[in-house]
Amino acid sequence: MISCDLYRRAVGALALVAGTSVSLAGTLPVTTIALTGTDGPLGPGMGPGVTFTSIGQHQPSINSSGGAAFRAVASNDASQGMWIHAGVANTNVVLGGGAMPGGGTYITGTSVVNSPQINNSGEWAFRMGASTGLFGTNSGTPTRVLLAGDTAPGTGGATYNTSATGMPLFNNAGHIGYIGSLTTGTGSPPVTITAPNANANAIWTGTPGATTLALRQNDAVTSIDPGGTVRVGAFQNLSLTMNGSGRFAVNSALQGSVTTGTGVGSNSAMISSNRSGSLEVIARNGNAAPDATGAPSTDLYRSLGTSAVGFNNAGHVSFISSLRDAAAVQTSTSSLFTDAGSGTLRQVARQGTSLPAIQNANGTEFAGTSWSSFSNQVLTGADDLALTASLTGAPTGWQNVLFTMDSATDTFSKIARSSNATTPGDIAIVGGAPLGGDAYFTSFSSITMNTLGQVVFQATLNGAGIAGGAGGNNSGLFAYVPGTGICLIARTSDLFEVAPGDFRTISSLGGIAQSGGQDGRTQSLSESGLLAFELDFTDGSSGVFVTTIPTPGALALLGVSGLLATRRRRN
Repeated sequence: MISCDLYRRAVGALALVAGTSVSLAGTLPVTTIALTGTDGPLGPGMGPGVTFTSIGQHQPSINSSGGAAFRAVASNDASQGMWIHAGVANTNVVLGGGAMPGGGTYITGTSVVNSPQINNSGEWAFRMGASTGLFGTNSGTPTRVLLAGDTAPGTGGATYNTSATGMPLFNNAGHIGYIGSLTTGTGSPPVTITAPNANANAIWTGTPGATTLALRQNDAVTSIDPGGTVRVGAFQNLSLTMNGSGRFAVNSALQGSVTTGTGVGSNSAMISSNRSGSLEVIARNGNAAPDATGAPSTDLYRSLGTSAVGFNNAGHVSFISSLRDAAAVQTSTSSLFTDAGSGTLRQVARQGTSLPAIQNANGTEFAGTSWSSFSNQVLTGADDLALTASLTGAPTGWQNVLFTMDSATDTFSKIARSSNATTPGDIAIVGGAPLGGDAYFTSFSSITMNTLGQVVFQATLNGAGIAGGAGGNNSGLFAYVPGTGICLIARTSDLFEVAPGDFRTISSLGGIAQSGGQDGRTQSLSESGLLAFELDFTDGSSGVFVTTIPTPGALALLGVSGLLATRRRRN
């Protein structure tokens, strides 16, 4: 296997030969695209002397050609805005207090832009403030999608109240998707928040400026009851996903003739989708859950997971649920389901069962262990999954594992496993403990994966002299490359080269958006292997950075052996 460090040195050598500038940080080459305190190519592009004063903790978005969307504050205005990076410059497209599409002005302050998105066509979208508006471009034209007080399509004249947290969803076709709430008393039928006929929330999809109502609270679920006594309830906001065709998948409550809770007869939640054109109930509390073959089992769905439903352009899904029997006795606290690969919904892993053979395992490290719980699951366009799982029967400190799953064979592969110096296992950073020894993984979060099988994740670390809190060094950003291994991108308290010879100490990581690439969520990792991320430094500066995650064979394509030989001769 090629090493990440060899790849890093090769790209750095290539940049020198070509006369370009690539900073080397962690074990991957990094390009700075925005940096506070400069008015040059890394600045806001708003004239001499105008710099970014703050870029702040957030998750930038990137597309497959390297276009990036991020938020920042410029020195000529106290309000936050959004910038698009394309080529070698940054262009302001939104500014707090500036003209707003459809009339009026954007809000002011330092919390104007949330969830910035950019797709492969260079179209962008974002949420204004906490929840007061949604905006996006349609064929390059900035367009208002939602603003509190605007009339909501398909509601008989009801007006929007707010958009949900986590919105908008945005895809490469330029479709935008979102959950919004409606103003009580407006519209026909009038909006009410009173059970059992509450109808104040809904999902809209379409192009910016031309969205249509896709599903509304209190709509009848006729596939459950043709008489309409079972109706859509409140949506789990962060569960909503939308694929490249503009179809959605969501977890919601049910209202009307249903039984709430988790006891006998409970059936008041569902995962549904319009992936086939009409509303389809994929799973419902109280319904029989499938077994490993897809056949109905004696287990019933008890409580469907409320995190984002895995969803891709093929219309396949993945999700997590607890299970119970007909007597309401819980039979599994956590089970993983998907119809990826075969198209048949099936149970692929379950709490309390022994782990199957695991690819990339170190010998018998999983012998005697059982599944305990699952989280952070994402589904890619290649129908592969990435997820974290906790185990029972493992040595202390070894319980957390980051896996991928090949849906063609339902085979799990280990990316990394938590461990510690007492029971050493997978090493996160060789020699990465300040007081001596290696740094080890403790836990994993913010998983993103693309169709190339590349995985980027954040992890907490442990080891001698590793600690959290202010000035801590226990948080890192890593990439997994199939056939290569794990590459360090950045770590708190480490020096990071923002420009050749300019090293700064990382104080915090801006975070990575969790996505499988075709679910409409913010893309920190593109399908071409480009990763955008934000860092804050101890001197008060901050920046946005891009790195290219290597693919197997990348060194051969770079002509590494000859390139490195050239560099050695020149030295």
